[in-house]
Amino acid sequence: MSAFLFWALFTAAAGLAATQTAEVRYVLDGDTVILQNNRHVRLIGINAPELGKDGAPEQPLANRARNRLAQLVQGQRVMLAFEHERQDHYGRQLAHIYLPDGRDVEEILLREGLAWAVAVPPNVDKLPALLTAENEARVTGRGVWGEPVYAPTPVERLTAQDTGFRFIEGTILRYQSHRKLIYFDLSPQVALVVTHENWNKYHHGKPRDWVGRRVVARGWLTEFKGRLHLRVPLPAMLTWRD
Repeated sequence: MSAFLFWALFTAAAGLAATQTAEVRYVLDGDTVILQNNRHVRLIGINAPELGKDGAPEQPLANRARNRLAQLVQGQRVMLAFEHERQDHYGRQLAHIYLPDGRDVEEILLREGLAWAVAVPPNVDKLPALLTAENEARVTGRGVWGEPVYAPTPVERLTAQDTGFRFIEGTILRYQSHRKLIYFDLSPQVALVVTHENWNKYHHGKPRDWVGRRVVARGWLTEFKGRLHLRVPLPAMLTWRD
């Protein structure tokens, strides 16, 4: 049995929606590739440091992450494994990438500390395996885990300009439940946000159980009317400090 056939059967059994093979023409950055047919593919379940663009400075290890991904897949015929949602709002395909020998590309990058694991529902079937791979780098301080710039930022130091992917730290002061969203305030200007849908599907207990606890949250900070919001779809994106 070929490696690709084996892994196609494996991913199908694991609940991934479908697979296909494709050749990678170019690697755009540490988590996005371009196929020979010019389709952009965003790797599911990871986020790599950002290359400098639009005047923003390059983040530490961004080039190293891109070069490592290029070393692994550029010019290679790989297997794409899809989950529930196949396209993001930028029009990119969403897929896991496997090498011809069956290795998972996301897990390689995570083990080497060149990316962080992220949860973006509904594509979270492989999240436990990705977090396990990430932990190998985290406990040894490898890659991004050894870079001081990526240490959690206390919410008191955040400003409305501090958007993008970050780790933030603070104590949950209160929560407010609205029709679709639950807001957990870390300060007057910063809140974690959980949809009621995700709370009922992935979280346990009551929102009030979070109040008074100190937490590190990972995700994308967005600004709205002078406040920063960080969406927390799954508990795995939180590390409790108490």
